[in-house]
Amino acid sequence: MTERLIGLCRAAGGVTVGFDAVLNDVRAGRAKFVLVASDASDRTRKQLKDKCNYYKAPCFEGAWTSEKLAEMLGRRSGCVAAAFTGKGPYESVCRALSGSDPRPATECCDDRKDDV
Repeated sequence: MTERLIGLCRAAGGVTVGFDAVLNDVRAGRAKFVLVASDASDRTRKQLKDKCNYYKAPCFEGAWTSEKLAEMLGRRSGCVAAAFTGKGPYESVCRALSGSDPRPATECCDDRKDDV
C-alpha cells in the first residue's frame, strides 16, 4: 500500500527526485521527509542524512532499492533519493514508514527522530 501512496504523491506533484534536487528541497525547508534507496553509496547516504539532520527533515533509509524507488515514482532509471514536499497523501506515507505511531501523521513527520 505504501508503494501506491508514493505513486499518488508523485502524481500530485509532491515528490522531488534526484540527489541534487532533494538536497535543494531539504535546504529550502520544502522537504517534509526524505527517502534514501538501500543501494545508495555510503557517501550519498551520509550527505543526505547529515543535511536532513541539520535541517530537521526526517530521513528514511533502505526501504527500497534505487530501481524499485524509480519504478514507484514512474521513472525509467534508478533514483537514490526522493523528497516529499507536502502534496498528495505524504502524511500516510510518513505514518507507514514510521511504523504504527498513534500520533497524527503531521506530528510524526514534523518530529526529528534521534535515530534518523
